[in-house]
Amino acid sequence: MQVSENEWISKRAYTLWEKEGHPHGRDAQHWEQAKHEFSLLKTSEATKPATRKKAAPKAVADVATPDAETPAKPKSRSRKAPAEK
Repeated sequence: MQVSENEWISKRAYTLWEKEGHPHGRDAQHWEQAKHEFSLLKTSEATKPATRKKAAPKAVADVATPDAETPAKPKSRSRKAPAEK
């Protein structure tokens, strides 16, 4: 849902008013500050859609692959001598 410019400015001015502790008689300043912030947001790069960079092709590393004909080495088991009685 897209918010209109006037609605955004109104909500932002209200937020500024709240943050300042609800001061009396500063509505025009809050409105102008909110308008200024909206214009900055509208023209900033942050509000434009992001573009993705194409990833560079990955170099294929020379990876040693095991031969299918090479048998796997058996795991070595350590044997303990039987305990003396």
